Amino acid sequence: MEDKMQTKNIPTIIVIFGITGDLVKKKIMPALFSLFINNQLPTTFKIVGFSRQDISPKDFEKYLFETSAQYKDANIKTRKAFCKLFSYHSGVFENLADFEDLENHLRKIDDDWGICANKLFYLAVPPNLYEAIFKNLAASELTKPCSPEEGWTRILVEKPFGKNLETSEQLEELLSSLFKEVQIYRTDHYLAKEMLQNILAFRFSNNLFETNWGRQNIERVHIRLMEKIGVEDRGNFYDSVGALQDVGQNHLLQMLALVTMEHPREFSVDAIRKNRADILKTLVLPTEEDVRTSAFRAQYAGYRDIAGVAPDSQTETYFKIRAFLSHPKWKGVPFILESGKRLQDQRKDIEITLRHPNPCLCPKKEQHYKNKLTIGIEPIEGVTIHFGSKKEGFDMELEERTLDFRFRDAEKRTQYIEEYKKLLLDGIAGDQTLFVSSEEVRAMWRFIDPIIIGWRKNLMTLAYYQPDTSFVFADSFVE
Repeated sequence: MEDKMQTKNIPTIIVIFGITGDLVKKKIMPALFSLFINNQLPTTFKIVGFSRQDISPKDFEKYLFETSAQYKDANIKTRKAFCKLFSYHSGVFENLADFEDLENHLRKIDDDWGICANKLFYLAVPPNLYEAIFKNLAASELTKPCSPEEGWTRILVEKPFGKNLETSEQLEELLSSLFKEVQIYRTDHYLAKEMLQNILAFRFSNNLFETNWGRQNIERVHIRLMEKIGVEDRGNFYDSVGALQDVGQNHLLQMLALVTMEHPREFSVDAIRKNRADILKTLVLPTEEDVRTSAFRAQYAGYRDIAGVAPDSQTETYFKIRAFLSHPKWKGVPFILESGKRLQDQRKDIEITLRHPNPCLCPKKEQHYKNKLTIGIEPIEGVTIHFGSKKEGFDMELEERTLDFRFRDAEKRTQYIEEYKKLLLDGIAGDQTLFVSSEEVRAMWRFIDPIIIGWRKNLMTLAYYQPDTSFVFADSFVE
Protein backbone atom coordinates (compact mmCIF):
# COMPACT_ATOMS: atom_id res chain seq x y z
CA MET A 1 0.00 0.00 0.00
CA GLU A 2 1.07 3.61 -0.56
CA ASP A 3 3.43 5.11 1.97
CA LYS A 4 1.41 7.77 3.80
CA MET A 5 4.44 10.05 3.91
CA GLN A 6 4.29 10.29 0.11
CA THR A 7 1.28 12.59 0.61
CA LYS A 8 3.49 15.11 2.42
CA ASN A 9 3.92 17.56 -0.45
CA ILE A 10 0.35 17.41 -1.76
CA PRO A 11 -1.45 20.66 -0.80
CA THR A 12 -4.47 19.72 1.32
CA ILE A 13 -7.30 21.46 3.16
CA ILE A 14 -9.35 19.72 5.84
CA VAL A 15 -12.74 21.29 6.53
CA ILE A 16 -14.11 20.20 9.91
CA PHE A 17 -17.84 20.64 10.44
CA GLY A 18 -18.49 20.97 14.17
CA ILE A 19 -15.01 22.34 14.94
CA THR A 20 -16.03 23.53 18.43
CA GLY A 21 -17.57 20.19 19.45
CA ASP A 22 -16.39 17.63 21.97
CA LEU A 23 -15.23 15.07 19.40
CA VAL A 24 -12.86 17.58 17.81
CA LYS A 25 -11.58 18.87 21.14
CA LYS A 26 -10.89 15.44 22.66
CA LYS A 27 -9.86 13.32 19.67
CA ILE A 28 -9.47 15.01 16.28
CA MET A 29 -7.54 18.12 17.28
CA PRO A 30 -5.04 16.26 19.54
CA ALA A 31 -4.45 13.86 16.65
CA LEU A 32 -3.81 16.74 14.25
CA PHE A 33 -1.46 18.36 16.78
CA SER A 34 0.53 15.13 17.12
CA LEU A 35 0.78 14.79 13.33
CA PHE A 36 1.90 18.42 13.15
CA ILE A 37 4.69 18.23 15.71
CA ASN A 38 5.93 14.98 14.17
CA ASN A 39 6.05 16.55 10.70
CA GLN A 40 3.59 14.03 9.27
CA LEU A 41 1.12 16.44 7.65
CA PRO A 42 1.46 17.76 4.09
CA THR A 43 3.84 20.71 4.01
CA THR A 44 1.15 22.87 2.39
CA PHE A 45 -1.80 22.35 4.69
CA LYS A 46 -4.78 24.20 6.17
CA ILE A 47 -7.63 23.35 8.55
CA VAL A 48 -10.89 25.26 8.15
CA GLY A 49 -13.35 25.09 11.01
CA PHE A 50 -17.07 25.38 10.29
CA SER A 51 -19.55 25.87 13.13
CA ARG A 52 -22.78 27.69 14.03
CA GLN A 53 -21.02 29.79 16.66
CA ASP A 54 -20.29 33.40 15.76
CA ILE A 55 -16.64 33.57 16.79
CA SER A 56 -14.13 36.22 15.78
CA PRO A 57 -10.82 35.04 14.29
CA LYS A 58 -9.05 36.34 17.41
CA ASP A 59 -11.36 34.47 19.79
CA PHE A 60 -11.08 31.29 17.72
CA GLU A 61 -7.28 31.45 17.83
CA LYS A 62 -7.47 31.98 21.60
CA TYR A 63 -9.74 28.92 21.91
CA LEU A 64 -7.28 26.80 19.89
CA PHE A 65 -4.27 28.05 21.84
CA GLU A 66 -5.86 27.35 25.23
CA THR A 67 -7.22 23.97 24.16
CA SER A 68 -3.86 22.79 22.80
CA ALA A 69 -2.14 23.46 26.14
CA GLN A 70 -3.24 20.03 27.41
CA TYR A 71 -1.78 18.09 24.48
CA LYS A 72 1.31 15.94 24.80
CA ASP A 73 4.59 17.72 23.99
CA ALA A 74 2.81 21.08 23.74
CA ASN A 75 4.78 24.27 24.27
CA ILE A 76 4.03 27.89 23.45
CA LYS A 77 6.04 27.91 20.22
CA THR A 78 4.50 24.76 18.74
CA ARG A 79 1.00 25.78 19.87
CA LYS A 80 1.31 29.15 18.13
CA ALA A 81 2.57 27.49 14.95
CA PHE A 82 -0.24 24.93 15.12
CA CYS A 83 -2.88 27.66 15.46
CA LYS A 84 -1.64 29.27 12.24
CA LEU A 85 -2.88 26.22 10.32
CA PHE A 86 -6.48 27.11 11.19
CA SER A 87 -9.10 29.51 9.95
CA TYR A 88 -12.73 29.75 11.01
CA HIS A 89 -15.95 30.01 9.01
CA SER A 90 -19.23 30.60 10.80
CA GLY A 91 -22.31 29.14 9.19
CA VAL A 92 -25.55 27.23 9.52
CA PHE A 93 -25.45 23.62 8.30
CA GLU A 94 -28.90 23.92 6.71
CA ASN A 95 -28.10 27.14 4.84
CA LEU A 96 -26.80 26.73 1.28
CA ALA A 97 -25.58 30.35 1.17
CA ASP A 98 -23.15 29.63 4.01
CA PHE A 99 -21.69 26.74 2.02
CA GLU A 100 -21.30 29.01 -0.99
CA ASP A 101 -19.43 31.44 1.25
CA LEU A 102 -17.28 28.51 2.41
CA GLU A 103 -16.54 27.70 -1.24
CA ASN A 104 -15.30 31.28 -1.71
CA HIS A 105 -13.17 30.92 1.43
CA LEU A 106 -11.53 27.76 0.10
CA ARG A 107 -11.03 29.26 -3.34
CA LYS A 108 -9.13 32.15 -1.75
CA ILE A 109 -6.77 29.66 -0.09
CA ASP A 110 -6.27 27.95 -3.47
CA ASP A 111 -5.54 31.31 -5.07
CA ASP A 112 -3.01 32.19 -2.37
CA TRP A 113 -1.27 28.86 -2.93
CA GLY A 114 -1.57 29.10 -6.71
CA ILE A 115 -2.94 25.55 -6.94
CA CYS A 116 -6.18 23.63 -6.54
CA ALA A 117 -5.71 21.84 -3.21
CA ASN A 118 -7.12 18.47 -2.21
CA LYS A 119 -10.06 18.84 0.19
CA LEU A 120 -11.22 16.50 2.94
CA PHE A 121 -14.60 17.33 4.52
CA TYR A 122 -14.90 15.88 8.04
CA LEU A 123 -18.40 15.63 9.56
CA ALA A 124 -17.76 15.79 13.33
CA VAL A 125 -21.43 16.57 14.01
CA PRO A 126 -24.50 14.67 15.27
CA PRO A 127 -26.00 12.30 12.66
CA ASN A 128 -29.21 14.34 12.40
CA LEU A 129 -27.15 17.02 10.60
CA TYR A 130 -25.66 14.69 7.99
CA GLU A 131 -28.40 15.05 5.38
CA ALA A 132 -28.32 18.85 5.31
CA ILE A 133 -24.52 18.91 5.07
CA PHE A 134 -24.43 16.24 2.33
CA LYS A 135 -26.94 18.13 0.20
CA ASN A 136 -25.32 21.53 0.66
CA LEU A 137 -21.84 20.19 -0.04
CA ALA A 138 -23.09 18.83 -3.35
CA ALA A 139 -25.29 21.83 -4.24
CA SER A 140 -22.45 24.28 -3.60
CA GLU A 141 -20.13 22.08 -5.73
CA LEU A 142 -17.62 22.05 -2.88
CA THR A 143 -16.99 18.36 -3.50
CA LYS A 144 -16.45 18.79 -7.21
CA PRO A 145 -12.77 18.29 -8.14
CA CYS A 146 -11.05 21.02 -10.10
CA SER A 147 -10.23 18.48 -12.80
CA PRO A 148 -9.65 14.71 -13.15
CA GLU A 149 -5.94 15.32 -12.54
CA GLU A 150 -6.06 17.96 -9.78
CA GLY A 151 -7.73 18.46 -6.45
CA TRP A 152 -9.56 15.39 -5.18
CA THR A 153 -12.41 15.84 -2.71
CA ARG A 154 -13.42 13.35 0.00
CA ILE A 155 -16.00 13.22 2.76
CA LEU A 156 -15.30 11.61 6.12
CA VAL A 157 -18.33 10.61 8.20
CA GLU A 158 -18.37 9.60 11.88
CA LYS A 159 -20.51 6.79 13.27
CA PRO A 160 -23.32 6.06 13.93
CA PHE A 161 -24.32 5.80 10.29
CA GLY A 162 -28.09 5.81 10.64
CA LYS A 163 -30.30 4.58 13.49
CA ASN A 164 -31.40 1.35 11.82
CA LEU A 165 -31.32 -0.37 8.45
CA GLU A 166 -33.96 1.89 6.94
CA THR A 167 -32.32 5.18 7.93
CA SER A 168 -28.85 3.94 7.00
CA GLU A 169 -30.11 2.94 3.55
CA GLN A 170 -31.70 6.36 3.14
CA LEU A 171 -28.37 7.97 3.95
CA GLU A 172 -26.57 5.60 1.58
CA GLU A 173 -29.02 6.40 -1.21
CA LEU A 174 -28.48 10.12 -0.67
CA LEU A 175 -24.69 9.75 -0.46
CA SER A 176 -24.46 7.58 -3.58
CA SER A 177 -26.55 10.09 -5.52
CA LEU A 178 -24.20 12.93 -4.57
CA PHE A 179 -20.78 11.30 -4.26
CA LYS A 180 -18.81 8.36 -5.59
CA GLU A 181 -17.92 5.51 -3.22
CA VAL A 182 -14.21 6.39 -3.57
CA GLN A 183 -15.02 9.79 -2.05
CA ILE A 184 -16.80 8.38 1.03
CA TYR A 185 -14.88 7.50 4.20
CA ARG A 186 -17.09 6.02 6.97
CA THR A 187 -15.10 5.88 10.19
CA ASP A 188 -14.93 3.17 12.81
CA HIS A 189 -11.91 4.15 14.89
CA TYR A 190 -11.61 0.58 16.23
CA LEU A 191 -10.43 -0.56 12.81
CA ALA A 192 -7.47 1.79 13.25
CA LYS A 193 -6.40 0.23 16.55
CA GLU A 194 -3.01 -1.42 16.30
CA MET A 195 -4.13 -4.79 17.67
CA LEU A 196 -7.11 -5.00 15.33
CA GLN A 197 -4.80 -4.34 12.39
CA ASN A 198 -2.54 -6.98 13.90
CA ILE A 199 -5.29 -9.60 13.56
CA LEU A 200 -4.74 -9.58 9.79
CA ALA A 201 -0.98 -9.90 10.26
CA PHE A 202 -1.34 -12.63 12.88
CA ARG A 203 -3.73 -14.67 10.75
CA PHE A 204 -2.48 -14.18 7.22
CA SER A 205 1.25 -13.48 7.60
CA ASN A 206 1.89 -16.64 9.63
CA ASN A 207 1.11 -20.32 9.28
CA LEU A 208 0.49 -21.02 12.97
CA PHE A 209 -3.29 -21.27 13.09
CA GLU A 210 -4.90 -20.33 9.78
CA THR A 211 -4.88 -23.86 8.33
CA ASN A 212 -6.99 -24.99 11.32
CA TRP A 213 -9.11 -21.84 11.52
CA GLY A 214 -12.86 -22.54 11.58
CA ARG A 215 -15.53 -24.80 13.04
CA GLN A 216 -13.44 -27.98 12.96
CA ASN A 217 -11.09 -26.64 15.63
CA ILE A 218 -12.75 -23.54 17.13
CA GLU A 219 -15.50 -24.13 19.67
CA ARG A 220 -16.60 -20.54 20.33
CA VAL A 221 -15.48 -16.92 20.11
CA HIS A 222 -16.11 -14.32 22.82
CA ILE A 223 -15.69 -10.66 21.88
CA ARG A 224 -15.72 -8.19 24.78
CA LEU A 225 -15.64 -4.42 25.23
CA MET A 226 -16.00 -3.97 28.99
CA GLU A 227 -15.44 -0.47 30.37
CA LYS A 228 -14.96 1.09 33.78
CA ILE A 229 -16.21 4.47 32.62
CA GLY A 230 -19.88 5.33 32.49
CA VAL A 231 -21.96 7.52 30.23
CA GLU A 232 -20.61 10.61 32.08
CA ASP A 233 -21.70 13.80 30.25
CA ARG A 234 -22.95 12.03 27.10
CA GLY A 235 -26.50 11.50 28.39
CA ASN A 236 -28.32 13.20 25.51
CA PHE A 237 -26.46 11.22 22.87
CA TYR A 238 -26.18 7.90 24.69
CA ASP A 239 -29.83 7.65 25.71
CA SER A 240 -30.83 7.90 22.04
CA VAL A 241 -28.60 4.99 20.98
CA GLY A 242 -27.58 2.70 23.85
CA ALA A 243 -24.70 0.27 24.10
CA LEU A 244 -25.76 -1.94 21.19
CA GLN A 245 -25.83 0.86 18.64
CA ASP A 246 -22.88 2.68 20.21
CA VAL A 247 -20.40 -0.22 20.03
CA GLY A 248 -22.24 -3.42 19.03
CA GLN A 249 -23.42 -2.46 15.57
CA ASN A 250 -19.95 -1.30 14.60
CA HIS A 251 -16.90 -2.12 16.78
CA LEU A 252 -17.87 -5.63 17.87
CA LEU A 253 -19.09 -6.74 14.46
CA GLN A 254 -15.96 -5.36 12.80
CA MET A 255 -13.87 -7.37 15.28
CA LEU A 256 -15.94 -10.44 14.40
CA ALA A 257 -15.31 -9.80 10.70
CA LEU A 258 -11.54 -9.58 11.17
CA VAL A 259 -11.48 -12.89 13.05
CA THR A 260 -13.65 -14.77 10.54
CA MET A 261 -13.05 -13.22 7.10
CA GLU A 262 -11.52 -15.32 4.35
CA HIS A 263 -7.91 -14.87 3.29
CA PRO A 264 -7.82 -11.85 0.91
CA ARG A 265 -6.57 -12.73 -2.55
CA GLU A 266 -4.10 -9.85 -2.14
CA PHE A 267 -3.19 -7.20 0.39
CA SER A 268 -5.31 -4.49 -1.18
CA VAL A 269 -8.08 -2.12 -0.09
CA ASP A 270 -10.75 -3.73 -2.26
CA ALA A 271 -9.88 -7.31 -1.30
CA ILE A 272 -9.85 -6.65 2.45
CA ARG A 273 -13.05 -4.61 2.48
CA LYS A 274 -14.84 -7.12 0.26
CA ASN A 275 -13.92 -10.02 2.53
CA ARG A 276 -15.05 -8.14 5.63
CA ALA A 277 -18.38 -7.41 3.95
CA ASP A 278 -18.79 -10.97 2.63
CA ILE A 279 -18.46 -12.59 6.06
CA LEU A 280 -20.78 -10.02 7.69
CA LYS A 281 -23.42 -10.89 5.11
CA THR A 282 -23.48 -14.44 6.53
CA LEU A 283 -24.64 -13.29 9.99
CA VAL A 284 -27.76 -15.31 10.83
CA LEU A 285 -30.60 -12.86 11.42
CA PRO A 286 -32.02 -13.22 14.95
CA THR A 287 -35.58 -14.48 15.33
CA GLU A 288 -37.91 -13.31 18.11
CA GLU A 289 -37.06 -16.51 19.99
CA ASP A 290 -33.36 -15.70 19.64
CA VAL A 291 -34.00 -12.28 21.19
CA ARG A 292 -35.88 -13.89 24.10
CA THR A 293 -33.10 -16.35 24.86
CA SER A 294 -29.85 -14.94 23.45
CA ALA A 295 -29.96 -11.13 23.56
CA PHE A 296 -29.60 -10.08 27.20
CA ARG A 297 -29.66 -6.38 28.12
CA ALA A 298 -29.19 -4.42 31.35
CA GLN A 299 -28.79 -0.90 32.73
CA TYR A 300 -26.61 0.22 35.63
CA ALA A 301 -28.26 1.78 38.69
CA GLY A 302 -28.04 5.56 38.64
CA TYR A 303 -27.94 5.82 34.85
CA ARG A 304 -31.33 7.57 34.81
CA ASP A 305 -29.99 10.34 37.06
CA ILE A 306 -27.55 11.49 34.37
CA ALA A 307 -28.39 14.79 32.65
CA GLY A 308 -30.12 14.18 29.34
CA VAL A 309 -31.34 10.68 30.23
CA ALA A 310 -35.09 10.07 30.39
CA PRO A 311 -36.35 9.27 33.91
CA ASP A 312 -38.00 6.09 32.60
CA SER A 313 -35.23 5.21 30.12
CA GLN A 314 -35.12 1.66 28.77
CA THR A 315 -31.71 2.22 27.19
CA GLU A 316 -29.22 -0.57 27.80
CA THR A 317 -25.73 0.14 29.14
CA TYR A 318 -24.78 -3.56 28.93
CA PHE A 319 -25.63 -6.36 26.52
CA LYS A 320 -24.60 -9.92 25.80
CA ILE A 321 -25.68 -11.49 22.53
CA ARG A 322 -25.09 -14.85 20.91
CA ALA A 323 -24.59 -14.70 17.16
CA PHE A 324 -23.99 -17.29 14.44
CA LEU A 325 -22.69 -17.27 10.86
CA SER A 326 -24.17 -19.33 8.04
CA HIS A 327 -20.77 -19.58 6.33
CA PRO A 328 -19.80 -23.29 6.03
CA LYS A 329 -16.47 -22.62 7.72
CA TRP A 330 -18.18 -21.21 10.83
CA LYS A 331 -21.61 -22.84 10.91
CA GLY A 332 -22.57 -23.81 14.47
CA VAL A 333 -19.84 -21.80 16.20
CA PRO A 334 -21.35 -19.32 18.71
CA PHE A 335 -20.00 -15.78 18.74
CA ILE A 336 -20.64 -14.04 22.04
CA LEU A 337 -20.78 -10.25 21.71
CA GLU A 338 -20.60 -8.46 25.05
CA SER A 339 -20.15 -4.87 26.16
CA GLY A 340 -20.95 -2.80 29.21
CA LYS A 341 -20.23 0.42 31.07
CA ARG A 342 -19.45 1.12 34.74
CA LEU A 343 -18.00 -2.32 35.34
CA GLN A 344 -15.31 -3.19 37.84
CA ASP A 345 -12.69 -4.24 35.31
CA GLN A 346 -11.61 -2.82 31.97
CA ARG A 347 -11.40 -5.69 29.50
CA LYS A 348 -11.39 -5.39 25.73
CA ASP A 349 -10.37 -8.56 23.94
CA ILE A 350 -11.26 -11.46 21.68
CA GLU A 351 -11.14 -14.88 23.33
CA ILE A 352 -11.09 -17.85 20.96
CA THR A 353 -11.69 -21.24 22.60
CA LEU A 354 -10.47 -24.28 20.67
CA ARG A 355 -12.16 -27.66 20.78
CA HIS A 356 -10.76 -30.26 23.14
CA PRO A 357 -8.51 -32.71 21.26
CA ASN A 358 -10.16 -36.04 20.56
CA PRO A 359 -8.54 -38.45 21.20
CA CYS A 360 -6.51 -36.66 23.88
CA LEU A 361 -3.22 -37.76 25.39
CA CYS A 362 -4.57 -36.73 28.78
CA PRO A 363 -4.17 -38.49 32.13
CA LYS A 364 -7.42 -39.95 33.40
CA LYS A 365 -9.25 -38.09 36.17
CA GLU A 366 -7.28 -34.96 35.41
CA GLN A 367 -8.81 -31.56 34.69
CA HIS A 368 -8.63 -31.13 30.93
CA TYR A 369 -7.76 -27.64 29.72
CA LYS A 370 -9.08 -26.27 26.47
CA ASN A 371 -6.65 -24.28 24.39
CA LYS A 372 -7.50 -20.60 24.18
CA LEU A 373 -6.18 -17.78 22.07
CA THR A 374 -6.78 -14.30 23.48
CA ILE A 375 -6.19 -11.17 21.42
CA GLY A 376 -5.91 -8.32 23.92
CA ILE A 377 -6.79 -4.74 23.03
CA GLU A 378 -7.01 -3.05 26.45
CA PRO A 379 -5.56 -2.73 29.02
CA ILE A 380 -2.85 -5.04 27.62
CA GLU A 381 -2.18 -5.23 23.89
CA GLY A 382 -0.98 -8.63 22.84
CA VAL A 383 -1.71 -12.27 22.11
CA THR A 384 -1.90 -14.97 24.78
CA ILE A 385 -2.02 -18.71 24.01
CA HIS A 386 -3.35 -20.97 26.78
CA PHE A 387 -2.23 -24.59 26.61
CA GLY A 388 -1.83 -27.70 28.76
CA SER A 389 1.64 -28.69 29.92
CA LYS A 390 3.07 -31.46 32.06
CA LYS A 391 3.84 -30.43 35.61
CA GLU A 392 7.38 -30.85 36.86
CA GLY A 393 7.79 -34.19 38.62
CA PHE A 394 7.61 -37.95 38.14
CA ASP A 395 3.84 -38.18 37.51
CA MET A 396 2.01 -37.33 34.30
CA GLU A 397 0.01 -34.39 35.58
CA LEU A 398 -1.19 -31.44 33.51
CA GLU A 399 -1.42 -27.76 34.30
CA GLU A 400 -2.48 -24.75 32.27
CA ARG A 401 0.34 -22.52 31.00
CA THR A 402 0.52 -19.50 28.71
CA LEU A 403 2.66 -18.10 25.94
CA ASP A 404 2.47 -14.30 25.94
CA PHE A 405 3.24 -11.76 23.26
CA ARG A 406 3.10 -8.11 24.31
CA PHE A 407 2.81 -5.66 21.46
CA ARG A 408 4.11 -2.70 23.50
CA ASP A 409 4.06 -1.16 26.94
CA ALA A 410 0.83 0.59 27.91
CA GLU A 411 2.52 3.97 28.38
CA LYS A 412 3.52 3.99 24.69
CA ARG A 413 -0.13 4.03 23.62
CA THR A 414 -2.30 7.14 23.60
CA GLN A 415 -5.92 6.06 23.37
CA TYR A 416 -7.97 7.62 20.54
CA ILE A 417 -5.12 9.88 19.41
CA GLU A 418 -3.19 7.25 17.45
CA GLU A 419 -6.40 5.86 15.90
CA TYR A 420 -7.48 9.28 14.68
CA LYS A 421 -3.98 10.03 13.44
CA LYS A 422 -4.14 6.89 11.34
CA LEU A 423 -7.61 7.70 10.00
CA LEU A 424 -6.66 11.28 9.13
CA LEU A 425 -3.49 10.20 7.33
CA ASP A 426 -5.37 7.49 5.44
CA GLY A 427 -8.09 9.96 4.48
CA ILE A 428 -5.45 12.29 3.05
CA ALA A 429 -3.64 9.43 1.32
CA GLY A 430 -6.85 7.97 -0.14
CA ASP A 431 -6.54 4.60 1.62
CA GLN A 432 -10.02 3.23 2.50
CA THR A 433 -8.81 -0.03 4.08
CA LEU A 434 -9.71 1.01 7.62
CA PHE A 435 -12.96 2.68 6.62
CA VAL A 436 -16.30 0.87 6.45
CA SER A 437 -17.92 0.14 3.08
CA SER A 438 -21.62 0.58 2.31
CA GLU A 439 -21.99 -3.20 2.08
CA GLU A 440 -20.59 -3.63 5.60
CA VAL A 441 -22.95 -0.99 7.00
CA ARG A 442 -25.93 -2.73 5.43
CA ALA A 443 -24.93 -6.19 6.68
CA MET A 444 -24.35 -4.96 10.23
CA TRP A 445 -27.70 -3.19 10.47
CA ARG A 446 -29.53 -6.24 9.06
CA PHE A 447 -28.27 -8.23 12.04
CA ILE A 448 -28.81 -5.54 14.70
CA ASP A 449 -32.30 -4.40 13.64
CA PRO A 450 -34.23 -7.52 14.81
CA ILE A 451 -32.62 -7.23 18.26
CA ILE A 452 -33.54 -3.57 18.65
CA ILE A 453 -37.10 -4.29 17.50
CA GLY A 454 -37.34 -7.26 19.88
CA TRP A 455 -36.16 -5.18 22.82
CA ARG A 456 -38.76 -2.52 22.02
CA LYS A 457 -41.36 -5.30 22.21
CA ASN A 458 -39.82 -6.23 25.59
CA LEU A 459 -39.03 -9.76 24.38
CA MET A 460 -36.02 -9.54 26.72
CA THR A 461 -36.80 -7.61 29.89
CA LEU A 462 -34.30 -4.92 30.85
CA ALA A 463 -32.30 -6.00 33.90
CA TYR A 464 -30.33 -3.82 36.30
CA TYR A 465 -26.88 -4.00 37.87
CA GLN A 466 -24.86 -2.07 40.41
CA PRO A 467 -22.10 0.11 38.91
CA ASP A 468 -18.43 -0.66 39.53
CA THR A 469 -19.08 -4.34 40.13
CA SER A 470 -17.96 -7.41 38.23
CA PHE A 471 -21.48 -7.92 36.86
CA VAL A 472 -21.43 -10.30 33.92
CA PHE A 473 -24.46 -12.09 32.57
CA ALA A 474 -23.44 -15.77 32.49
CA ASP A 475 -26.55 -17.52 31.29
CA SER A 476 -26.28 -20.98 29.79
CA PHE A 477 -26.63 -19.66 26.24
CA VAL A 478 -22.97 -18.60 26.41
CA GLU A 479 -21.70 -22.16 26.51
